[in-house]
Amino acid sequence: MNKLSTYAVPLFASLYIASFGTQADESINLTDLTQGDPFFYTSDQNIKDDDAQKALLGTGRPNKTHSQIPHLPFYTGYMSTNYTYRFVTVAEQVLTMIGEGKHGLWRVQENGTVREYLKKGASGLPATADLTAKENLAKIESDYSAYLPQESWSGYKYPDEKLSKDGQLNYIDLPISHPKYKGKYAKHEPIELPNFYCTMSENDYPYAKQAMNFAFNQPGANKIGPLGKRAGLDVKENYTNVLRLNQLSDARSWINVGQKGKDNLHVKWEAVDANKTNVEYYLVERPFFNKPYLFVTAVYDNKDNNDLRYVRPEGPYYDSIKNEGLKLKTTVTAQPRFHLENGEIGQPVGLPIYGVHHPNRAAFGGGGACPFKGGDWGRYPKTTGGSGWPTQYEEVTPLCDAVLVDIKFYSNLDGRDWNDANKYMANAGVGDKTVTYKMQPGEYGVFDDAYNTKRGVKNAEAQNVPNVVTLTYPAVEPAVTYVEPPKLDLANRMVPTKGTTCRPVQQ
Repeated sequence: MNKLSTYAVPLFASLYIASFGTQADESINLTDLTQGDPFFYTSDQNIKDDDAQKALLGTGRPNKTHSQIPHLPFYTGYMSTNYTYRFVTVAEQVLTMIGEGKHGLWRVQENGTVREYLKKGASGLPATADLTAKENLAKIESDYSAYLPQESWSGYKYPDEKLSKDGQLNYIDLPISHPKYKGKYAKHEPIELPNFYCTMSENDYPYAKQAMNFAFNQPGANKIGPLGKRAGLDVKENYTNVLRLNQLSDARSWINVGQKGKDNLHVKWEAVDANKTNVEYYLVERPFFNKPYLFVTAVYDNKDNNDLRYVRPEGPYYDSIKNEGLKLKTTVTAQPRFHLENGEIGQPVGLPIYGVHHPNRAAFGGGGACPFKGGDWGRYPKTTGGSGWPTQYEEVTPLCDAVLVDIKFYSNLDGRDWNDANKYMANAGVGDKTVTYKMQPGEYGVFDDAYNTKRGVKNAEAQNVPNVVTLTYPAVEPAVTYVEPPKLDLANRMVPTKGTTCRPVQQ
């Protein structure tokens, strides 16, 4: 076996070393557990010139199988909040995310706008500026942005900081129909559904960055389903990256329906029937206090009622769609109905606590109560804080932990399911319906056991095999490959802020 180079240490060796305490601190780069080599599993393999396999693989380190199908990169990483961990892996173009069961979610709903913040050093617009005026468009395009990664935490401005010291607008709220977005949302479905979300990662998610950087750059990423679009998850200015997820077979969403005949502090969660209540799950990247975080989110809608739908009948977004002949529901249903697996209908009961997995947030000053309203998180844990972002309706309340979800998901990063009969067939590597197999010729299958020969029994399947056999497949599909993601600069990598609390407040 060839001696491994330091950049190609196999993952199992890295994880083995991790068990030896302080030695792990010196030998493992936790931001890249593959040690810079996502093909580490072949790092100890070398096809030499005298190896007959070179006819199939060439010489040196192999990068494909005998059937000419390319090897695919493997990534692993993890993320956490409150010292609760979720693990992501990428293998064979399938991402899995496994975390804890019954993780609490909050309800939020996008209001069809984008909040854009004044860039550092830009002059901005005065408080009286008309954001729809043509003469202000150039200034809006040059001086404001929804995300300012180079400005770190300082790019965010609190709700009470609307004006700068010079009296200019520190932030502006633009409907997705604004000319700055050049009509890309002109035919967008009404944003009428809430999403139920919770934080999955630390700021900058450094220990999952390699895996998620790869995943977000694959063909299956940023493909939003019909419910996700109706929740506004495809508004790129708000959601910088989106990965649709599928639950593994024994995972569920759960609704707190309470214990019959008792008060709302007597809780009981029942499983949602996904055959009757439609649901889409996503792992999304979204700036929070102008830092990227990962959030899990679920979007629900019923087939037989419109409980979950809502558009506020006021404001620039409503004005942009109200004359399009759409049937818009303009009242909030406080407790939307869900179909349950037990055959009943359940209405979610929200809790006054921050979450069922947060018994004592006061211990670290994290705030311990449900905000009870939507909108900008702002200066929470002050009671004026909302449950999410400034682009969300205040009147769509969070229903804290009324909905729980099992963090047990997968996503096909190439955008194709494995139930496709032609996907992964052996002829993909040669790219042809016909594949010629070289054989060792001879008579195969002749019985020679006395039990059969004495009775004159012959093997009906015995045959003379030639030196070449050609199989013809019904179709040919391209081999599963991958998109090379942009390289990450980890030299000055960001580490999370102290602690791993959900939704920290920076002041």
